[in-house]
Amino acid sequence: MTKVRGIILLASVVMPSTCLAGGTIGLGDIDPLLRQKPAVRAFLTSSLDLDNTVMAAVRFGPQFEHLSGGRMGPYMIEARPKGGKGATPLEVVLCTDSRFLDEAGRVVESEEKAVRVEERLTAVMLREIGSRPSVPSCP
Repeated sequence: MTKVRGIILLASVVMPSTCLAGGTIGLGDIDPLLRQKPAVRAFLTSSLDLDNTVMAAVRFGPQFEHLSGGRMGPYMIEARPKGGKGATPLEVVLCTDSRFLDEAGRVVESEEKAVRVEERLTAVMLREIGSRPSVPSCP
């Protein structure tokens, strides 16, 4: 068993309802994240056809008073090279760093009391579709 799988397994046993399995959002929902890195956004959108459905690795559970049902990265997007009819799809992974904030914009001590999450794009990875682990380890 890999170290990452072991950590995920341990987390699912110790904190089963902290964050449920991820979910999908629209490509437009992550555009503000991509706009943080204009050159990266320009490269991705000019060289790849990005799917409109984005998989978020994290979906907040009901114990998150204000964030329940919300999503958080990393985000995975299926893509194909532009003009590549029949090209093998690949997966674009957007890695993020997150801060949990209160209504005044201060970092909270208890993430479950946060009213919003502020994400910062930290890395972009390209992988083959079906790579393991299914939720990638971001740097």
